[in-house]
Amino acid sequence: MSLDGFVARPDDSVGPLFDWYTAGDVEVPMVGYPMTFRVSPLSADYLRSFMDSVRHGAFVCGRRVFDYTHGWGGNPPGGGAAFVVTHRPPPSDWPASHLAPFTFVSSVSEAVSLALAAGDGSVGVSGPNVAQQCLELGLLDEVRIDLVPVLLGSGVRYFSDVDSAASLEQVEVVVGSGVTHLRYRVRYPQS
Repeated sequence: MSLDGFVARPDDSVGPLFDWYTAGDVEVPMVGYPMTFRVSPLSADYLRSFMDSVRHGAFVCGRRVFDYTHGWGGNPPGGGAAFVVTHRPPPSDWPASHLAPFTFVSSVSEAVSLALAAGDGSVGVSGPNVAQQCLELGLLDEVRIDLVPVLLGSGVRYFSDVDSAASLEQVEVVVGSGVTHLRYRVRYPQS
């Protein structure tokens, strides 16, 4: 995320927000996806810990993220089951479900429920709209932000129009090269 709160430009491109993925000397292979990061030692430790925590979990994203990444070529981050929240059918050129571990569903709550059942209980969430809906539904336990020292000026905000009384409790701060990794536990008000 940029310092001014954006996770993408207006055209969904991320520009310099992912530059830190290649700004170091330590190789960290991504779990489930044929990509290797080259990051600073502190970012490498942070990424390894994060990837270990989601290795046997499931993944939920919105259709916008799915389309932008072209479904990660059928290999979702984390390597487990993945659920795409959408009101549209899968792309016509998308492989049959037995070739790619993606399930297309119409609601965030359904996606999270299916993801919890499909994995080890940990669910990764990607995309600002899906994260916002999870926060408002009380389904988000943790927020992770990779804060990059750039200003985008406009674009897609990570949290906009959030109508939640949840608070964030700082769990971890890791200063990498060109990025600060922030991890917060989400606290919801008692009913």
